[in-house]
Amino acid sequence: MTLKQTIYMALAVAFLVIGVHQSIVNGVVESYWIIMLSIIFLMLFRMNKAKP
Repeated sequence: MTLKQTIYMALAVAFLVIGVHQSIVNGVVESYWIIMLSIIFLMLFRMNKAKP
């Protein structure tokens, strides 16, 4: 796993945790953009996955 992949995965997990917390506190509509950022970073992680 490269440094870029590690950063993408860490950001995806962090935004997911923040998004879940905000959706519990404020509702899903207000935290939708945070959850979408998590999905974007997860997609970037998958796109930059090292080829075997």
